[in-house]
Amino acid sequence: MIDITISLVSCNQRHDLAKLLPSLIPAANAVKAEILLVDNASVDGTAEYVMKNYPEVSILSNPIRTGYGENHNLNLRRARGRGYFVIMNSDMRVEPEIFTRLQRYMEEHADVGIISPRILNEDGSIQGLNKQFPTLFDLFLRRFLPKRLERFFQKRLAYYEMRDVGYEHVCDVPFLSGAFMFCRADILRRLKGFDPDYFLYFEDADLCRRVQRTNRTVYYPYVSVTHFWARSAHKNWIFTYHFIKSSLRYFGRWGYKLF
Repeated sequence: MIDITISLVSCNQRHDLAKLLPSLIPAANAVKAEILLVDNASVDGTAEYVMKNYPEVSILSNPIRTGYGENHNLNLRRARGRGYFVIMNSDMRVEPEIFTRLQRYMEEHADVGIISPRILNEDGSIQGLNKQFPTLFDLFLRRFLPKRLERFFQKRLAYYEMRDVGYEHVCDVPFLSGAFMFCRADILRRLKGFDPDYFLYFEDADLCRRVQRTNRTVYYPYVSVTHFWARSAHKNWIFTYHFIKSSLRYFGRWGYKLF
């Protein structure tokens, strides 16, 4: 029987999977897990590479370019994992005991619906991905504030990323990052996964709010993943467009809040 389904999505990310899978396969083998990959209209030979080198990964080809959440939903619909569904980016490296320890914590805390580990930069520093629920002011600061002015808003920026709470202890987090979410499969199935109307960005904030109607969303710092974060929304106007569009959908559903 499969206990855990690990869900991956690749859109021309063969190079990321080449870094991820050597660490992911042993971590998955340490538990009763399956690895599902949606190849979303890649043209870089992703599917061929994975089939040749990692035949234990189950690949689904999605020729229509769809959003991050909807691609993970495709894996959710075919998942065999009875207990847990792991949503994760392909641009990562994981620790050998990542799933073992997160599964143990979830089994000891039945009220937790989603858990996220410590997420690190390649140099070992913390990525500030634990967040308060976004406000218009916070998003403006993060996307449009000139670098030379950041020092005047450090307290607010730290508050939004929960750096005032810290990243050393277990705590409830309003907005966990979709880069890595260890979820109860039955809750996700009941909620039908991500809202597919978010193409990219804020689908994770929306999911957290829906899960929090019945369960907690928690940060667990005693195991980690390394995230090779590209920060695409800061570099490409298309990603910025999706960021703004998704933020408007999020605020339209959950209410606009200035501060």
